[in-house]
Parts: sequence; C-alpha cells; structure tokens
Amino acid sequence: MKEKINLLKFIELKKISSFFCCAGLLVGLGFLSVYVRPLYIFGFLGVLILAFIIFTNPWRGVLLLAFFLPFERLGAYDFAGITIRPSQIAGVLTILALIFYYSVRRKFPIPKNPLLIPLGGFVVVMLLGFLNAPNFSRSLMVFAFTLFTIAIGFTLPFLLNSEKKVKQLLAFFFAAYLLVTIFGLYQFIGDYLGLPQALTGLRDLYVKDVLGFPRVQSTALEPLYFANYLLVPLSILLSLFLNKEKTYSSLFTFGLLVLGVVNLLLTVARGGYIAFAVSFLLIVLYYFLELKLITWRNVGIAFVSFLVAGGILVKMVGLETVSQDFLGHVSNLFGGASYNERVEMFTIAYQAWQDHPIIGIGAGSFGPYEAAHPNYMREVEGWRIVNNEYLELLAENGIVGLVLIMIVFIIVLLRSIKALKETSSDFIRTVLLGALAGFIGILVQYNTFSVLYIMHIWFTVGFLIALQNLALKNASYDSSHF
Repeated sequence: MKEKINLLKFIELKKISSFFCCAGLLVGLGFLSVYVRPLYIFGFLGVLILAFIIFTNPWRGVLLLAFFLPFERLGAYDFAGITIRPSQIAGVLTILALIFYYSVRRKFPIPKNPLLIPLGGFVVVMLLGFLNAPNFSRSLMVFAFTLFTIAIGFTLPFLLNSEKKVKQLLAFFFAAYLLVTIFGLYQFIGDYLGLPQALTGLRDLYVKDVLGFPRVQSTALEPLYFANYLLVPLSILLSLFLNKEKTYSSLFTFGLLVLGVVNLLLTVARGGYIAFAVSFLLIVLYYFLELKLITWRNVGIAFVSFLVAGGILVKMVGLETVSQDFLGHVSNLFGGASYNERVEMFTIAYQAWQDHPIIGIGAGSFGPYEAAHPNYMREVEGWRIVNNEYLELLAENGIVGLVLIMIVFIIVLLRSIKALKETSSDFIRTVLLGALAGFIGILVQYNTFSVLYIMHIWFTVGFLIALQNLALKNASYDSSHF
C-alpha cells in the first residue's frame, strides 16, 4: 500500500513538473517571438515535438527517418549557409536518443557489423587528408556530413532487430515513396499545363522550356538524385511482386511499381535508367534461377506494365517529343556539353590524384582544387564535382580511401549473398534481395554522379546490415523498451 502511495506521488509530481515546464516554455517562446522570426519559433517547436517522440522511443526515430528520406529540397530550410533537412533532424535525434537510452541502462549491446574496421580506417584517411586540403573549412564540413551519414548506417542495426520492425519500417518507407511519386506526376502535369514554378517546385533547369518536356525531380534536389532514391523502393517492390509474398497484395506492389517506373522515366536521368536496368535484371535472374518467374502471369503482367508505362509517357509528353527530344537526350551518351564537361572533370580528378596519390587532397576538396581560387565558390553553380564517385574518392581520399570504401561495398555484397542463402524467412529473403539489387543499382549510378554523404544511401547500407543480421541470426535483441 505504501509503495502504491509513493508511486502515485511520483506520477503527480511528474505531471506538475511537466505542467510548469510547458508553461515556462510557452512564456519563453512568447518572449522570443518579439525578437525572433515566427518561422524559427515554429521550427523550434517542431524539433521539440520530434525530440519528445523519439526520446520516448528511439525506434520511432528510425521510422520517421525512413519517411523523411526523400525530402531533400522541398521540406528543407537554408539556415546560416547550411541546408537543414527533416531527415537530418530525425537522424541526429535518433542517434542522441539511442546513446541516452543505453547510457541510462548502462548497457550497450553492439550488433554484428563488419563495416566498423574499414569505415574506421576511411575516417582516419579523411582526417589525414586535412593536411592536403586546399580549403580547410570546406573539407571539414564535408567530413562532418560524411561522418554523420555513416553514423546513420551504424544506427539502424541497433534498432532494426525483428521481422515485425522491418514491416513497420517498410510501411513508412512506402508511404513516403507514394507521396513523392504522386507529387512527381503532379509536377510533370503542372508544368505542362503552365503552372508557375512556385506551385510545381521545379527548378529553372528542369522546366519544359529547356528540353521541350519537364524533368521530374519531385522533392529531391535534382532528377538524378530522385532517380537514385527510387532504386531501392522500386527493387524491393519488384522482388515482393515476383515472389508473391503474402505480406502485401500483388495489386498493391504492382500499382506502386508502375507509379515509380513512370516517375523514373520522367526524370530523364540516363544513369538512373542504367542503374535500374541492372537492378531489374539481377532480381529477374535470381527468380529465374529459383524457378519462380517463368509463369504466364508474370510474363503477361510485365508486358502490360511496359505498355502502360510507355503509353503514359507518350500521352503525357507527346509522340513527337518522345521520338526526338526525349530519346535524343537519353541516347546522347558521348556528346554534348555534359559529356565534354565530364571528360574535363575526369582529367582534373586524375591530376589531383597524381598530386597526392596515397591519402588524396582531402574530403570535399575537388571543388576548391578545380576552382580558380580555392577559397571562393562560384555563386551560381557552387563547387563542381567529378560526376564519378570512384574517381572523386581516388582524388580526395587517395588510393587508400578508395580501397577502403570498395572493401565496404564488397563486404555488403558478399554478406548479403550469404544471408540470402542461409535465411529461413521468405519475407526477409525477399526484402533483402530487393534492397541488395537496389544498392547495386546505386553503385552503378555512382559512375554518373559523386556525392558520398547522401542520407538514403547510408540508410540503405544500415538497412542491409540489419537484414543480414536477422537472416544470419546475429541481431541484437535487447529491445525490451522499444
């Protein structure tokens, strides 16, 4: 009875404390509103709400992170020269909540993660690269962003430790995917109908006046980044559809698949096309060898999907535009200003590597190295990049950095193959196959752009490690609180 009274007193004290904290916060915000822009006040309140949600249960942070991944440009805010994105806020809060949770419990069970040593070595190489950096502040900023996105990849295996959680995560993942693909179609149709860019969200480079048709970027910074984001959800959906996995209906996966493919086509990102073609072929080949694919149902649906996607494209763009402008842009791989610029950047990257072949010129240093003056960024186009991640790694992190990152990629690939063979869960195998094929597509598309610190890429790496652990029974199951 005495214990019950003490518990009630504690609960009452907690309520009173919460009341005074909220009252104090409201008074403080009212005072700040005189001196601070209202937008900042609402932003601060939003962060506080997110912090409460995530610190109450760190797993919710992973779910929010999965949802916020595609909101790279729309939904972001520029503050003090830095673009703040919802996924970054969710990621920081999730990492802090996880550290706080295990610190309070005085336990820190570490799930199996073979990437720790090679990525640790890569971080050391980036630190040594500061010695050669032509612009220290730029290199420091890129180092911080890279370290943060890598940390996101390490966070997922701590929290994603059951098949039930994989299904929860996919629900948030597919919800965001549905929103951004619907918005992508709206963006395309809206620009064709003459809606202003303030309503479509398209940047000047991608409106129909440039190439004769709009290039969909949805909520991403550029069409190629949107195409890159689509690779993983498209591949997972394709794997779920072909395997006829019972968790999702065939109509659901087919509908989302067609929606994503149409958006991918409308990005007119050649690298994205090639990347998804590789992912598609890998999944089809796997199920072909597993004797699950050769059915009249799948052949018929594939044919209908091709007709639907092609028909929508022709209807929305126009037959003449498809045959001339669209196909001309897609097939022009070895010509035009874009190709010439890439060749120029490749040459400069090779020269930078020759200058510092072991540890490179420093993280994020290619732009300052290439610029007329390393401390002054071009106002319009910003720092230039190599447009080939492997060459940029070679230039900025030297042969040692490139080898270490390649080891990371190889470990992810080989361990995924092992997990596919050994898992007894058909659901985990199906999702793992799709995520792996999507990741391979990302590695293929890395030949056409070069940014290492992209949130959804390292999220995919962490997702794959977590799925591997579940498949190989190496997951950390200390999750009684969340």
